[in-house]
Amino acid sequence: MNIKPEYKNTDLVEVIYPTLDGNIYFLNLENGQPTRDPIYIGFSTKGTGMIDPRGYPILYTGQGLNQNGEKFGHHKFRIFSLIDQTELFSITGTTPEAFRLWGAFDPSPLLHKETDTLIQPGENGILYRIKMNTYFNRQTGELSVNPEITKYRYKGVFHQNIGFENSPAFYKNYLYLADNGGLLQCIDINTLEPVWIANLEDDTDATLVIEETEAGVFLYTGNEVDLRAAGKQQPAYIDCQLRKFNALTGELIWEKSYKCLYQSGVNGGLLSTPVIGKNDISDIVIFSICKTTDWKSGKMVALDKKTGEEVWVRELENYSWSSPVDFLSADGKTYMIFCDFAGMMHLMDPSDGKILYSVSVGENVEASPAVYNDMVVVGTYAKKIYGVRIK
Repeated sequence: MNIKPEYKNTDLVEVIYPTLDGNIYFLNLENGQPTRDPIYIGFSTKGTGMIDPRGYPILYTGQGLNQNGEKFGHHKFRIFSLIDQTELFSITGTTPEAFRLWGAFDPSPLLHKETDTLIQPGENGILYRIKMNTYFNRQTGELSVNPEITKYRYKGVFHQNIGFENSPAFYKNYLYLADNGGLLQCIDINTLEPVWIANLEDDTDATLVIEETEAGVFLYTGNEVDLRAAGKQQPAYIDCQLRKFNALTGELIWEKSYKCLYQSGVNGGLLSTPVIGKNDISDIVIFSICKTTDWKSGKMVALDKKTGEEVWVRELENYSWSSPVDFLSADGKTYMIFCDFAGMMHLMDPSDGKILYSVSVGENVEASPAVYNDMVVVGTYAKKIYGVRIK
């Protein structure tokens, strides 16, 4: 690969970060120094990039906006070779068969390595199932793809708004997505037919999470305060619903509501992916809710997985769109990192919601932190990417 010579024969852990400034950055995890030149797309990326799970040198990334100053272009989902950073393939989101003209690709893709199949939802209301036909020769560095695309499209059921902003969640052959109109779909990815649907009542951007247990397979999700505020006097206080579903049947197991604020085009409610407790916190699921008492406040809640009742509640002075991340320490205890609107990164004990330590990362954080061993990496509105060590 075209990594800088000084890193060629080192034990390198590389940070690959698509950003709002139109670049994809390549950094050394240890010190943040560039490991290769950026790839310049020219338009903003709002979703998380993905590296091929087979260890192939391939990067997959979507485009969130189609305007940069006075420059306009089509939304694209792009696939890059990490041998030489060339573009191998792209999909244009503005397409005549879509039922929506907005063609952004905010969701992150998934790749099923056994069948060489890529799954990519679009905000145009199309789900792309792509047989990649990937060829990679490790000895020679030859790399190519020859994609065959099958598309699933749909029309709004509960609301005319369609399109996906959350990333796909899978259980075996079942794919789960919620859309901008409150439609939750369970889709058989083999047949591209819906298995069941549910009404979430409002826009849902947060990625759904799935857990397989002895009692069954369950899905956790939460909506926003968005569509239901239309036509109401601003600011409007409306319930955000957190829900648990039977992932195989669509049965609603429990629902918990919290009043949230919609104000001046900024949504309240759940905007981040919840944390499914594991190991020593395996009985709870954690949600971060925005704009709960005023325009800047938030609430983090840990709910009992079985009943949906509160185990603990943490009032937040500043709300958080950034998804919290849990991790296991060497002594077997779970900790959690989350970032907020004021630009603070917090280390939390998720068993009781106590904040153990906080550090400023400059300005608002909407990106989700990534944790590798004792290092946290996140980009912020301060126009910087931070590496913060956990001690």
